Amino acid sequence: MGKFETLVDSDGWIAVYLPDDLLHREAVSIYSRLRNQKKKLVTTSAVIGETATVLSHRSGQESAREFLAAIEFSAIPVIHIDEKLHQAALALFKEQEKKGTSFVDCANAVVAQYFDIPSIFTFDGFYAKKMNLKTA
Repeated sequence: MGKFETLVDSDGWIAVYLPDDLLHREAVSIYSRLRNQKKKLVTTSAVIGETATVLSHRSGQESAREFLAAIEFSAIPVIHIDEKLHQAALALFKEQEKKGTSFVDCANAVVAQYFDIPSIFTFDGFYAKKMNLKTA
């Protein structure tokens, strides 16, 4: 087992932090289970930026600030997308054919591969279908 067990994606965070999100209850349940099982969670700097932006758009800046404070307080490690990871994510992004491909999803897939992270907390089918990642 690698240093990290589960990468948390933006849609997981968003569903946890937005009570009116259709997946909120399921997300809170999954997140609680992961925490109770003491899974080694990790997220990325790209995910944090994307999540804060979406929370700001959907719920307001205060919601985004609360999320950022919660991340800081939780001490969940954050993998920063450095130049090497960025270039690998760009290469993967360019290989994709589907309209609406997410650069952050590609960055997450690269991070999961590079750091040998076997699962991801997400509701996005991209990871299981294209990247062979198990969802949490």
